[in-house]
Amino acid sequence: MNTEQNSINLKDKNKLTTKKIIIAGMFTAIIVVLAQITIPTTPVPFTLSLLAIFLTGALLSPRLALLSVAAYILLGIFGLPVFANSRGGVSVLFDKTGGYIMAYPLMAFVTSLFYHFIRRFKTVALVVGMFFSLILCYGIGTLWFSHVTGIDFFHALTLCVYPFVFFDVIKIVLATSFSMILRKTAFRHMGLI
Repeated sequence: MNTEQNSINLKDKNKLTTKKIIIAGMFTAIIVVLAQITIPTTPVPFTLSLLAIFLTGALLSPRLALLSVAAYILLGIFGLPVFANSRGGVSVLFDKTGGYIMAYPLMAFVTSLFYHFIRRFKTVALVVGMFFSLILCYGIGTLWFSHVTGIDFFHALTLCVYPFVFFDVIKIVLATSFSMILRKTAFRHMGLI
């Protein structure tokens, strides 16, 4: 009997409920809003979208984090101006910086996996997950950038990654702090964790 109850509880926990879909939608909206806070730099704009991606991965389950970020990209593909500088359309993904956006779902998923499946030292696991996902984003995005522009990969790193490392580390610190505070307060009281 106890095994059956555990099986039922596990199924309920993994069930995609209306509440979970709404929460994923809220995080999609957060990504949209933070992606609009930009400082136009070339060739890659400085945005707060990575902060939103880190928060999504830190606060949602891997499945919901992936769903939330995939919804963000789908909104952009369908032409809604959700990407940085109020851009939208599939052409943004095929542009020189599209690889960074294409890495977002993987980033949120990996960050969430690190947090949810490492049992001890949750904060350390979260930070390591964010750094690992950031490296994935840098790799995927820079490979795409060098492919589209024809620039050597190592030269592309100097244009697209090195100027942003310091600021991205600050985003990781902020996302970690915000997520721990939210997890201890609002999320616990709303029954989301």
